[in-house]
Amino acid sequence: MSKLNKQIIFWGTPQFAIPSLDSLYKLGILAAVVTQPNRPAGRGKKILASPVKSYALENDITILEPDSLDTNFEVAIKKYLPATFVIVAYGKIIPQRILDLSELPAINIHPSLLPVLRGPSPIQTAVLSSFKSTGVSLMQLDKKMDHGPILSQIKAKIGSEEDYLGLSERLSQLGADLLAQNIGAYLSGQLTPLAQDDSQATYCHLIKKEDGQIDFKKTAQQIHNQVRAYNKWPGAQATLDDLELKILETKISKIDLKPGQSSFDQKNIFVGTSLGSIQILKLQPAGKKIMLAEEFIRGYQKYLNKNFILKTLS
Repeated sequence: MSKLNKQIIFWGTPQFAIPSLDSLYKLGILAAVVTQPNRPAGRGKKILASPVKSYALENDITILEPDSLDTNFEVAIKKYLPATFVIVAYGKIIPQRILDLSELPAINIHPSLLPVLRGPSPIQTAVLSSFKSTGVSLMQLDKKMDHGPILSQIKAKIGSEEDYLGLSERLSQLGADLLAQNIGAYLSGQLTPLAQDDSQATYCHLIKKEDGQIDFKKTAQQIHNQVRAYNKWPGAQATLDDLELKILETKISKIDLKPGQSSFDQKNIFVGTSLGSIQILKLQPAGKKIMLAEEFIRGYQKYLNKNFILKTLS
């Protein structure tokens, strides 16, 4: 590697960024990482380092964790004379004046086949929308969201029962492989960026807590997708009579029930939808542990003749 190649600064925060960070570290071309400061996490709101910071500490990589991307940070990062920035799920918008500090345009790993699914939730949206395949794009950043030219892409099938967590883990590794295969050529000017076709662009939105609320007037397939898409956050939520539940794992059933109507036997929970029904395999009552359907049936007998509340969602 030349001197130029040793001045890459990596920006990232969550677990999704770790495989890409690891690939750059193993190539020996990292100058530093930028990650978000320690944040409260979990039920106890314990202050925790980001996964990227934890990895950097374990591997003695210089860490920058600015509270603000202000002029003081700008002065600090200029000292590295970065050849480029590699950005993977940093979690904040990076000002253009900072992106302009690298010699080559900053590059980003985006988990969709751009221009399809520009925006902050491409993995969840692919699962929610019954996509049969998706992929990862290695792209240059420009001033518009997920708009920059493509350097390389790789396609990936989505399993019929694959959920957000499993697909996210798989795409994060594919992105890391794509980065490792192309970073040398990018630094030496051997990659030709290709402009995206804006006429083919689609978009996904920032997920809100209320997106997890199940509407049993939707189809069984739509609800099954919702459970799989939101299994990390916010979780698929439903109300059985007066009991708030997170629905964690389901499968589609052909049992004939009206929307919201429930059916229980000794081991199984079924709920009707507008088309088909769903079988609930795993769930979590509010404030309680995660449990299998059979455990819920044993412990919540008084709810076994109740139905799920039909909530009208905007």
